[in-house]
Amino acid sequence: MIILLVILVLAVAATVAGGAAPVVDRVVARAGLWRVQAFRAGILIAVAFGDVLPEAWSLAPAHAGWGALVAFVFCYAAENVAPLDPCHEASEDCHSHPLGKAAIAGLFLHSFFDGVNLGAAAFAGAPVLVAVGAATILHKLADGFTISTMLGGGSHGLRRAALAVVALATPVGALLSSAVASRLEPWAFSLLLAFAGGSFVYIGAAEVLPRLHHREQGGLSSLASFGAGLAAMLMMRRLG
Repeated sequence: MIILLVILVLAVAATVAGGAAPVVDRVVARAGLWRVQAFRAGILIAVAFGDVLPEAWSLAPAHAGWGALVAFVFCYAAENVAPLDPCHEASEDCHSHPLGKAAIAGLFLHSFFDGVNLGAAAFAGAPVLVAVGAATILHKLADGFTISTMLGGGSHGLRRAALAVVALATPVGALLSSAVASRLEPWAFSLLLAFAGGSFVYIGAAEVLPRLHHREQGGLSSLASFGAGLAAMLMMRRLG
């Protein structure tokens, strides 16, 4: 529980730091965010296939498959309405999603499910929680950066309020998930874990696959960042 609380504090701090970056003389370079996102994608894909989904499968194979499928379909369907992930908006110009209230609502929902996934990962063991936490903290930097970028022309009060709402959605989701997970039957917990794993697969794939069609964001550099994320997760598992 202590590890989870530390991760949640760092996640909130990362959101705030990411939100401050655009106004602190290029602390975060927009063109370089995709490398961080590719690195995070490597962590998410590795933890999904290496830890979360196998754990869910061991508890209830049939339920694990359906849980992962529901997560993937949910993420895909939701992103047709509003961006659940800030990657495209943060690191490149996005012409598919309106960058307004719907985008903020999408980021809030995604941030809440980040917390739900953290709460589920806490019951899968410390190495899994640390890996998911590291990916989440990296993700929160992009969340904050995106909010400030989208609301750059608005008031400081509106930007701060949006940052606070999105940042606090993660702890709320994690605490609710932890409270519920401790009371679930094995088959239901398998569904929750598989939902987390399925969302990791979707987010990781959605971050790296579109970049194959961007000359400046694809190629060996993107592959190296993704591979570094995979390697970091494998190293973490060895140390754990």
